[in-house]
Amino acid sequence: MGVREIFKENLKYWRNKANLTQEQLSEKIGYGIGYISEIESRNMFPKPETIDAIANALNITPAQLFEQHGCPTNTINFDKKTFVKEISDGLYEKLNQSMINYFENRL
Repeated sequence: MGVREIFKENLKYWRNKANLTQEQLSEKIGYGIGYISEIESRNMFPKPETIDAIANALNITPAQLFEQHGCPTNTINFDKKTFVKEISDGLYEKLNQSMINYFENRL
């Protein structure tokens, strides 16, 4: 998967996660109603300053729009064992911290 495809998939993912339509995101960044549609469905690629505006509107960093493993669609192309371990480790840390907080607040 190339950079443009990764960008498009991540853009769709983060836009949907922000509960924004293509039209809403287009307007939010100051472009015409079909701008995001053009990016997501064609080979149109935004300028760097537009990428910054998109990331800002989605409340993410511009780099997140280019991460190979940035959204579930892109996870097909990587080591699943590593992914599962990273998720498990993250969940373990959160559970551990939650338990510590719970017991500290109970005493």
